[in-house]
Amino acid sequence: MGDFLGIQNPGRPGTLPARPGFGDLGGRPGGLPGIGDRPGIGRPGDRPGIGDRPGIGDRPDIGRPGTRPGAGGGGIQRPGIDNGLRPNRPWQPGQRPNIGDNNLIHNRPGWSQIGDNTLINIGNNWNNAIGRPGLGDWANNHPDRWDHWNDWGDHVHDHWDHWHDGCFDHDWWDNHYHDCGGWHYWNDFHNHGSDYWWTAPVWSGLSNWFSWGAAPASWSEPIYYDYGTGGNVTYEDNSVYINGQQVATADDFAASAAALATVPPPATEEVAAKAEWMPLGTFAISTDEKDLKPSRVIQMAVSKEGIVGGTIYNYDTDKAQTVQGKVDKVTQRVAIRFGDSEDVVAETGLYNLTQEQAPLLVHFGTQKVENYLLVRLKQSEGDGESAPAPMQP
Repeated sequence: MGDFLGIQNPGRPGTLPARPGFGDLGGRPGGLPGIGDRPGIGRPGDRPGIGDRPGIGDRPDIGRPGTRPGAGGGGIQRPGIDNGLRPNRPWQPGQRPNIGDNNLIHNRPGWSQIGDNTLINIGNNWNNAIGRPGLGDWANNHPDRWDHWNDWGDHVHDHWDHWHDGCFDHDWWDNHYHDCGGWHYWNDFHNHGSDYWWTAPVWSGLSNWFSWGAAPASWSEPIYYDYGTGGNVTYEDNSVYINGQQVATADDFAASAAALATVPPPATEEVAAKAEWMPLGTFAISTDEKDLKPSRVIQMAVSKEGIVGGTIYNYDTDKAQTVQGKVDKVTQRVAIRFGDSEDVVAETGLYNLTQEQAPLLVHFGTQKVENYLLVRLKQSEGDGESAPAPMQP
């Protein structure tokens, strides 16, 4: 993602300092605002970004009037919007953008090579974790954690000021072409108005959406994944625990997320065009509890085969990139990759994505992780369209 997400290329394992608790991390050059020296980093067994992180400093330039396209306050307006002009489209009605340009997103990163036996062992350990008491109905049984994420999300909503107005609407798509990596809900986009893709899914419908046949026993109830100290996914002594069950080393856990998120391209254009998609909605990505006016938004959908497609957009740079990943049909784990990045992989739970706030675990290779929060956005009145979007198969 590079400059798009405000992340400089973190390099391959060995080029970054050691993981906290095993050496001195220090600041992350060019990293996301707020990454670097943080309170509590360096405690034995801690992994940065895990746990509640109040007090992280303000993000630079966030919230200044006019710093975002179309945000008002004298800032730069989006081309062709608010000036009465309609820009030239990068494609015309009846044409479909080349969805196969981004091959990098289909190839597993070098740092994430992991053997099949290790993946099987992680899956078996994860299944044991699901079967242990305490994971079902996690949120209701841990109201303090539920309140933590909701309070964080409420504060983002309180400061949002509708900066997403116009995002992912008809004109927006005209001006933000990007390579789609083979799988994308653009294949189904023309069948609906753009407002449809902001829809929040309901668990009962989402859990029965997939074409996997009978649902695994682990789907008898939704699983809410809660990352960090006090949650049900924690790091201790360089190992990852889910519901108190050790499932993997920290490195193998990150590599397994990348393996899930790396989806082979469709065999043909016809296969891609036949895919059906259910919207997961649109979220702001808040990097910490001080990031109350996030610069990034993400819109996603999921196919009947469990493939996740979407777009992530940075207001500050006015750039969009592809989101692609997959749902694990046993654990309900969702892992995604971004654009042409080989290093950044994020994960959450499928049930999380039906909620107003969804905790997100972000892997920077095997070197570190951060806790972010997806905060659901609702399309502003007047942004919805009854007419289909211009992309045609």
